[in-house]
Order: sequence, then structure tokens, then C-alpha cells
Amino acid sequence: MSKLAELLVKLGSDADLATAYEKDPKQVMTHAGLTDDEMALLEDADLSKLEAATGLGELAKTNKIIKPYIH
Repeated sequence: MSKLAELLVKLGSDADLATAYEKDPKQVMTHAGLTDDEMALLEDADLSKLEAATGLGELAKTNKIIKPYIH
């Protein structure tokens, strides 16, 4: 799995990482080891291009972020 695909999967399953991405996407992408081209793909947010580049087109997706709240 590419680093871009790994980051996308982690963003969908790791609330702390998703919060960090909201605050500083460039830092998270850099830390994940993405190339400039991969960062541009993610920043463009074109789902069809991301699916083609990562092969993740067959996975179930949502465009909602679900955040846990601890009381």
C-alpha cells in the first residue's frame, strides 16, 4: 500500500490524526512521507484521482468526520 493510501486509511480510523490533519495538513502529510505529487492530490480533494492513485476505490467511504467525545 502506498504512503498516500496508508495515510487516507489512518485518517479515517485515527481521531487524533484526523484532528492533527485539520490543524496542519501539510505537517501530517510531510510526517507521513508523502511526495509533493501525493500532497497535491490530497490537497485537490478530487476523489476519482485519489482512488486511481491509491487503488482504494473499492473501499466504503464517507465524507463525514466522526469525533468521539469523552464525558
